[in-house]
Amino acid sequence: MSRRACGSRPAIVRFTAALALSSVLVLGGCDSLDTLLSVDAPSRVVATDLTKPSAAGLLVRSVANELRCAVVYYAAASALTGMEWADAANNSISNIWDSRNHDTSGYGAQYASSDCGSSWGPAVYKPLSRARWIADYTLENLGGWDIGDVPDKAAYTAEVSMYAGFAYTLFGEAMCEVAFDGGPKQTREDSWNLAVARFDAAISGGSGDVQNAARVGKARALLNLGKKSEAAGAVASVPAGFKYELQFSDADNVTKNKMWQFNHDANTVTIAEERKNQTFGGVPDPRIAVTNSGVAHPTTGTVVWTADKFPSVSSPMELASWEEAQLIIAESEHAAGNLAGAVAIINTLHTNAGLPAFASSDAQEVMDQIIYERSAEMFLESHHLYDITRYNLTLVPAVGVVTDFGDTYGNDICFKLPATEFQNNENIG
Repeated sequence: MSRRACGSRPAIVRFTAALALSSVLVLGGCDSLDTLLSVDAPSRVVATDLTKPSAAGLLVRSVANELRCAVVYYAAASALTGMEWADAANNSISNIWDSRNHDTSGYGAQYASSDCGSSWGPAVYKPLSRARWIADYTLENLGGWDIGDVPDKAAYTAEVSMYAGFAYTLFGEAMCEVAFDGGPKQTREDSWNLAVARFDAAISGGSGDVQNAARVGKARALLNLGKKSEAAGAVASVPAGFKYELQFSDADNVTKNKMWQFNHDANTVTIAEERKNQTFGGVPDPRIAVTNSGVAHPTTGTVVWTADKFPSVSSPMELASWEEAQLIIAESEHAAGNLAGAVAIINTLHTNAGLPAFASSDAQEVMDQIIYERSAEMFLESHHLYDITRYNLTLVPAVGVVTDFGDTYGNDICFKLPATEFQNNENIG
């Protein structure tokens, strides 16, 4: 996120009771809190108060809310661009996301201008930028505060480090290249290395769910870096049944599960054709269960299929899980030539899902099945878009095919640095 010169007047940051713990926003690239968050609120906090130890708990909860927003909006963006959803509304926004045609300004840059609270489309750059900025800001403050003033300093530091790790991980998965804090362009790999460092801090200082979520997040970043053996080692101790879920509610538009809102409520997206009626061995795969709602979009007439995974506005979303950890281990076993070990993991997942066993001793078949298992276990959870790049998956529909609404499918499966970054960051020409 770029830095810009900001005035010296103290900001008033507003917090909404509807969120219970609302977010500190850092808009327009400012690296101070000299910004006004325009939401209704019963109370206000002067920005300078956020540099005091008494604000530690508030800052930590704010980071959690920002990360929740960033993850669910990116999950929506990645679903629409990454062949899990399809456009049902034929509006100027959803069509661009679905057809994989993005630019750095105008309608094609909605990934950069959209933000938390939007009820008409996904968002990527602002939520992720803010989540990783406020996480690092909070970590810097925590580092300067005495444990006598912040008794939960160690736990807070681990939790915020975990959130920061996920923000940097998703930043790298979303963007073709990155830039942070007014610095020069960097690679996706740079973002994942920063994520690994944050996750390491969370693992060393954390415990319980925070520690296990950090282990899975670190493995995800390492897998993106091509370090499969290290990734498997990172999650070796994640216990069966582990899940770290993001919670949603109908308290406010920004707290709603957007995967439900866009698909079930607004009916602007439907399930992509290749995701409908998926089976294994003739048995429907419950992990990708979808339903023909029978509801037609009022403008296009497209009948909307909905994901059973998110049946309500308050349905939680998994950020990290034992199942993801197991599939990372399976991929490492495959890379090491232990196909039987990879197959055994797949079949444990199949047993849990009520699916027939998978059997193969062919390396390509086993790898193809691991890729399928990832798409099923983590359906609509932000993973598949980068998996398309990592595994060089075939784009469906193919580049050049005309969409149902007359546009042409492109090949933009990562997001370019937007015009706003070029305008505000003097280190990027």
